[in-house]
Amino acid sequence: MKSSRVIGNLIKLIISLICVGIILMPLGILVRGSLQGGGISNYTDILTRYHIHIYFTNSFIISLCAVILVVLLDILAGFALSKLDFPFKNAIYIFLLSALLLPVAAILVPVFQINSKLGILNTYLAVLGPYIVLIAPFNLLTIKNGFDSLPNTVLEAALIDGCGILRSIYRIAIPMCKPAIIMAVIWTFLSSWNEYMMAFVMLRKEAIMTITVIPTKFQSMYGGNVGMLYAALFIILIPSIVIYLFLQKFIVNGLNTGAVKE
Repeated sequence: MKSSRVIGNLIKLIISLICVGIILMPLGILVRGSLQGGGISNYTDILTRYHIHIYFTNSFIISLCAVILVVLLDILAGFALSKLDFPFKNAIYIFLLSALLLPVAAILVPVFQINSKLGILNTYLAVLGPYIVLIAPFNLLTIKNGFDSLPNTVLEAALIDGCGILRSIYRIAIPMCKPAIIMAVIWTFLSSWNEYMMAFVMLRKEAIMTITVIPTKFQSMYGGNVGMLYAALFIILIPSIVIYLFLQKFIVNGLNTGAVKE
């Protein structure tokens, strides 16, 4: 009995190691490729010669603004769709979730034309609007599921004690749904940070470009210099890797929020 359990655990361990190896293989290829040619100097050249801090700053500002706007809107919308009664609530919810079906390429040209007419090309606003539309639906699904798990009696008691709706959201709903909201914050930041196509089309001035556009710029500058290109790609990945390694617990808890409802 004990030996069969040990064998079973060993098989699970081997399968897990194989899966981890498959997942890490592209990252290993990327790191190895980034050392071609100049070795470590590929990284030092990128960090010292090409003002990469400007692109990092732009990406951070855009991602931070997206987090604030998307999460705030999703908290209000998620609470309303979960706990308030109003006409066509389900239809509105389905309509908002339908944005999940929109690929970036499908809205790229219309968004470019709108931004051009509004005169906001090459500004943060040119990408913030599309990011809200593209990212908010998934977070809305997560946050609403979190609010669905809240007992209605708790909110009713708060209203009886004199709390308004906004105060109930701030004092009760948000603290009790913290895992879902943290998950929304992480997802919004990573989605905004890693987005490429919209940033490449809407932000053409170098002073406003984001970090994800750098590989394209390097490819046009250095052509076949694979080492520089791979080094730039790895530098872009570092924030995402760090965030996932340290906050993966919150991601799992956020996805599980709402699995058990009242």
